[in-house]
Amino acid sequence: MESSFTFQGKTFLYFPDGVKYYSLYRTKRKINSFSELEYIAEKFLYLNPSFDIDLMKSLFQHLSDRDSGHIIRTYSDTRVNHMIDQVAAKKSVPFCPRLRKIIFNPTKMLDRQEKMRIVGSVINTKEKPEADDISAVIEELWLNKEKITIGKIASTLNTSRYLISYYFDDEISESIKKLNQEIRDVNLMSKAIEAIDELTDKGNRLKMRQLKKLTSIRDYALLKQAVIQYQNQV
Repeated sequence: MESSFTFQGKTFLYFPDGVKYYSLYRTKRKINSFSELEYIAEKFLYLNPSFDIDLMKSLFQHLSDRDSGHIIRTYSDTRVNHMIDQVAAKKSVPFCPRLRKIIFNPTKMLDRQEKMRIVGSVINTKEKPEADDISAVIEELWLNKEKITIGKIASTLNTSRYLISYYFDDEISESIKKLNQEIRDVNLMSKAIEAIDELTDKGNRLKMRQLKKLTSIRDYALLKQAVIQYQNQV
């Protein structure tokens, strides 16, 4: 379920230059596209290279069913099976959005406050963070479709808002504003697509009035774009 490391009893491992780390543990956010499902399959096979493909197909068929609660819409077993076969054939190394410098031993029961204390003492992040570190956090927040704020970046890097704010000049601030708008639209799009899948279940005809009521989204252009995206994914 996550990248494996040998801890030899240690509470954590420190990698000064950072190391790739992958995890398959579930978050509250649902899978919102078939490409994201494919990325999860890539990570799954990368972490479990000898896993039985037929069993993996069965697991992903369940994962790709909206009733499982993990994904916003249902994809056919045929499409999922074909995707698994392609991923297994490629055996590519999945994209890693951010290198980690500290990996905590999962067998050690540490709360978030203790982990942050360790990170602060080892990396000394109370010093002015590097622009690359801030950019990496912004990228991770964008990939997770979480709103990008100075507070979240400071919390992730275990530093102060003041030491982060220097990075946000007018150009960067405008860029973050656009990214947050994109994140908002993507999350609303996911909500709309999930509602479309529910409304058109069993061949029912989609009615925009019902879609607006179910999603509380008033942006007609966004709803229309969600319909087009849904139709292209069928």
